[in-house]
Amino acid sequence: MNPSECFPTRSPVEWHTIGETGPHPQIVGITGKQVIIVIEKQTRGFEGMVSKLFRAPRKLKRPLDDLNSLFWELMDGSRDLKTITKIMDSTFHERIAPVSDRLSASLVKFLELNLVVLLESEFDNSWDISSNAD
Repeated sequence: MNPSECFPTRSPVEWHTIGETGPHPQIVGITGKQVIIVIEKQTRGFEGMVSKLFRAPRKLKRPLDDLNSLFWELMDGSRDLKTITKIMDSTFHERIAPVSDRLSASLVKFLELNLVVLLESEFDNSWDISSNAD
């Protein structure tokens, strides 16, 4: 599978948007707001005991910058990576240059964190990828 022809799709994780609208294309469902991804911590053993003792938060909130926030919103499984790259380049111009390198690095990180999957065809809505609250 050619990476530029794959369809990056958000995993079923809790996320929401906050704040003011930033640069974004006029595409239905794209807000241009900052994305916050909420990840539940999995603690076991000694770490779990210490977390419980100090009442550590059970969820980790990962705020994304404006570039990755837009990238996240665009990864709804309806656009291939090549299309997303063009949209990001036309939205952020020199700020995201070189666009392919920047998006590749972000995509690798999202994949490592199991926040995104790569599909060979458009997403069929077999899981919920929508925002939890706006």
